[in-house]
Amino acid sequence: MDRRRFLAGAAAAGVAGLAGCGTASGAIRPPELPKRRLDEGGWERTTADTEEVFSRTVAGTDVSATAVTRVFDDVALRSDVSEKTLGALDAPLSNFFAARIAFTPNLADVPIESAREELAARAGEVAAGQFEAQLEAAGLSDVSASDGGTLTVETGEEASLTAYNAAFEFDAISFEVRGETITIEGGSVDVEGLLATWVHDGGLLLSGGAYPAENFARTVEKELSDAITVSVDVDLGLEPETYAEEVTGLLKRVE
Repeated sequence: MDRRRFLAGAAAAGVAGLAGCGTASGAIRPPELPKRRLDEGGWERTTADTEEVFSRTVAGTDVSATAVTRVFDDVALRSDVSEKTLGALDAPLSNFFAARIAFTPNLADVPIESAREELAARAGEVAAGQFEAQLEAAGLSDVSASDGGTLTVETGEEASLTAYNAAFEFDAISFEVRGETITIEGGSVDVEGLLATWVHDGGLLLSGGAYPAENFARTVEKELSDAITVSVDVDLGLEPETYAEEVTGLLKRVE
């Protein structure tokens, strides 16, 4: 696995890995997304999935849950980094996803409140578990989760947040500069993720993403001869706070 693609799979974190029980037969409405904001931000959709999450009996009622997922890559950021590294690093670096988990029957029609809460909690637990599994499968290490508090989304509901921290260990990267091979030694970069879940319109919405949590800057020296040594500064100009604000701003507008 090319570990430079560390976020290629992590974007689907909340739900793309929820499959396992087959594909739902009915048409499920996908989550409504802030399309203009995505377009202006240089995001491009990479995945559109519909998968059954689980089927179980709760309070005497047979209930199934189906997830419809949309995943986006920050293509503008990817292109910028690729240009800065002369094509040496060309991979997804920041991702956003949104999913609607629809219940049959509708969650609001399940007769007992405690049963409704159990179903929503079960779907949220599955999503959180898959988020962590996808981060690890994408090559991240030291994945940890913590309570991120709550956030009021645009529809007025209160979303529960889970914050994630991880480390991306990257291999050495080499590129040519005026006929000389410059090599950046391997190392690690901190990564952050955010998963939000909330009940809306009888179903469960999930949204969030993953992004670099620190800038990447290195100074590489190359000895051309006994008398000449050149120094090359590599600074990708990554802006973690900007990425965090952008992902948060997008997820708040999911309906």
